[in-house]
Amino acid sequence: MSRSINRRTTLSALAAGAVAAGLPSAATARPQRGVGQQDQGRGGPAADAKSTWMLPGEQAESEGDPEADEVIEQLVRADQMVVANRAFHAWTRNDQPVPAEAPPVLRDFLQRHAVLTEQERSTIDRLTHGDTIKLVQSNMEVLTTAEAFGGLFAALADPLLAKSVYAAQFDLVMDVSRRFSRTMNTLWDMLGGHSWEPQGNGLITLAKLRLVHAAARRMALTHGWDRARDGMPISQRLQVEELMYVGAYNAQLAAKFDFHLTPRQNDELVAAMHIGGRLLGIADAYNPKTMEQSQQVLADAAAHHRASSDEGIKLAQSMLRWMDQKIFPGAGAVGAAMVRVLDAHVGDVLHIPANPPLEAGIATLGPYLYRPAYEVQRKFPLLAATHAQMFQVASKMVAWYAVDFRDFDLQMPTG
Repeated sequence: MSRSINRRTTLSALAAGAVAAGLPSAATARPQRGVGQQDQGRGGPAADAKSTWMLPGEQAESEGDPEADEVIEQLVRADQMVVANRAFHAWTRNDQPVPAEAPPVLRDFLQRHAVLTEQERSTIDRLTHGDTIKLVQSNMEVLTTAEAFGGLFAALADPLLAKSVYAAQFDLVMDVSRRFSRTMNTLWDMLGGHSWEPQGNGLITLAKLRLVHAAARRMALTHGWDRARDGMPISQRLQVEELMYVGAYNAQLAAKFDFHLTPRQNDELVAAMHIGGRLLGIADAYNPKTMEQSQQVLADAAAHHRASSDEGIKLAQSMLRWMDQKIFPGAGAVGAAMVRVLDAHVGDVLHIPANPPLEAGIATLGPYLYRPAYEVQRKFPLLAATHAQMFQVASKMVAWYAVDFRDFDLQMPTG
């Protein structure tokens, strides 16, 4: 019996806990008709989202992204990675053709994969005017803060994810800001108001990131990664898990502060994540199509893939030190408390010490983080000054991510 099947009872219980925290179950959410699923009862056999999806398990841990991996292998063999990075740097808009100087293997890959299918375009057009986009636009600082102290740290609590980052030697280890910038912009470019329009960069960012993952995978394999013991670096399982940390996990964290997505917002969030997953090279068999499936991935990660590791602890400490240096002295302590308030288990795994007074303060103010600034300040005028300061810090973080991301421009590792 496979490990995925053995986990069924545990995952069902954990998913039920997520629902109790405020996420809708399959029974309460309206039927999904997202990407990769045909209309049921209309012209031809219907594709059942549940029957065509499997929880990424042992097999997925051994799988990379063969097509993207082959592109990187050819670029390295032909000594064209530097040329490829120059083409990456010049290619920044959805409506911009792939630069002519791109090596043929790279140009062919991008021309085929930096595009939306007709069904995906229809979904994106619907999302552009949907409830989730409005929610993101009115709470960008908040969602950024939740991702910074939620998803980014939760990823480090998975030893294989932490080891993949550490082995790449060009993200958190060499420069913390690269990891922050890429993660934040993956979130923005899937949910931002103009990211999928011609002048936007949603397609560009995700197509680039797919190849960055492939280059990082090759670097890890070249520098001593043990495939027999650890599977594939940045494997299919790890990519699905990271994708969930960018989207569904933040919805789960928000529910702790009594901020609940509507069924429609959940549908839209999952549809956007599914498209993002396809563009990132996640196999359709593993790419969640419903919020229930997303919850199963998160439950599986919490139950079976969290453990302390030297890499995870070092990288978490590096991120907190960076906050002290880049934002303001003491920001690392605030960040550490945020991590523990959002998920104490993650804090324990990463050996982040408890700070009860600071955590109590954050927990008290936490519910107001998940409301637009004007709403909170109008309802609670005595909190206006404090709330404004919190949003000023968060806005500074957002602006800094955006500036640094454009400077780095998803350059692939060449070592």
